[in-house]
Amino acid sequence: MASTQHMAFFILVPAPGNTSLSSQSSNGHTLSIATLSDIDAAKRLTQELTSQGVDTIELSSSFGEQGLKAVREMAGGNVKVGLVRFD
Repeated sequence: MASTQHMAFFILVPAPGNTSLSSQSSNGHTLSIATLSDIDAAKRLTQELTSQGVDTIELSSSFGEQGLKAVREMAGGNVKVGLVRFD
C-alpha cells in the first residue's frame, strides 16, 4: 500500500462568514487550503482534518502565538503544526 501525506494550510481572514476549504490530491499527496474567519473555526477544521488523517498544518502569520497554541492543542501530538513568520 502506498503511503499518503495530507498537508493543510490555514489562512486567517477575520471577517464573518469567510470560511472556505479546497483540497486537491495527486500521487499520494493531499493539500487542503482553508480561509477561516476566526480561531474557533480553525479548531473545528483541525478536528475534522485530523480525523481524516492530516499530518501537517501550517498557519498564516495572522494566527499568532495564541492561534498556534489553540490549533496545536486541538491537533494532538501526532500532527505537526507550524506558524509562518515574517522577520
